[in-house]
Amino acid sequence: MSEDLTPEERRAENRARHWAQRQQANVDRGPSGVTATWWDHARALARDVDRDGYPAIWEELTAALQGWCAAVEQRRQEADDQRDAADVA
Repeated sequence: MSEDLTPEERRAENRARHWAQRQQANVDRGPSGVTATWWDHARALARDVDRDGYPAIWEELTAALQGWCAAVEQRRQEADDQRDAADVA
């Protein structure tokens, strides 16, 4: 069957198979593995979109990651502040 595929179809089939294998291996690693799978997928999508003529996709991915990091850092700071306030009391 694979011999009937165009190079583009074969790449898509290989990518899907590889994604499924990596996803399962990462799921077996737990939550950090699942996150690694999504990170790999995000980079692959950005790379493909960039190749399709939209290089600004990297800026969009960067903005999304910066927003996520800022939110997590803020939560950590708030938790630290609460711990410090409890230690003083």
